[in-house]
Amino acid sequence: MSNLSLSEDDVRKALGLTPAAPKKQKKEKSPNPFTYTLVELSVRKNGGPPFRFEHRSRSISRLTAQLEAEKAARAQGLDVWVLLDIRQESK
Repeated sequence: MSNLSLSEDDVRKALGLTPAAPKKQKKEKSPNPFTYTLVELSVRKNGGPPFRFEHRSRSISRLTAQLEAEKAARAQGLDVWVLLDIRQESK
């Protein structure tokens, strides 16, 4: 009987049980990396003619997006007249 000294790795290689090198998984980039809510308001400045005001919100909540848009319009000194449209957009 010969005195062979095999390591565990050598035995695994001989039996074909070596683990394959882990493959790096590529993260697929979605064509639309972020979604936002577009809010369109009809606003006026000092009682003048109404015009369209657009605000993009990162919130998925329609109500939160509307409130953010109204707040942004008021911060610019505009009077909110009416909500025209709220929709989800992707870019």
